[in-house]
Amino acid sequence: MPYQLQMGDDGILRINFVGGALESDEIDDFVRAFSVYLEAATPEAPLRTLTITEHAGAKLSPKTRKMFATLNHDPRLGKSATVGVDRYTRVLVGFVLKATGRDNIRFFETEAQALAWLRE
Repeated sequence: MPYQLQMGDDGILRINFVGGALESDEIDDFVRAFSVYLEAATPEAPLRTLTITEHAGAKLSPKTRKMFATLNHDPRLGKSATVGVDRYTRVLVGFVLKATGRDNIRFFETEAQALAWLRE
């Protein structure tokens, strides 16, 4: 499992991609694990996430990109802060935001900056 999910006491779900990018055969497991938290959220009290990855340059498969776009389209997903992604991934996320009509994802250099934005 290349990821870890942990809900913090502050209500922010931490997603740590410890093993690199999700492979196609790992996506369904990730969605099932993530959905547990998403189902507990509402549009009025959306799920906030902090994603941390240290594997810059990882290429995302088309299935992975589609999964992220589908999840981001859900109004129960609120602010999503990301630390540790490269320019390639930022461009892909820009396409996801345009496709979903949302502006809920931001990139940060440090976890402290990301958490400050999530807590606003």
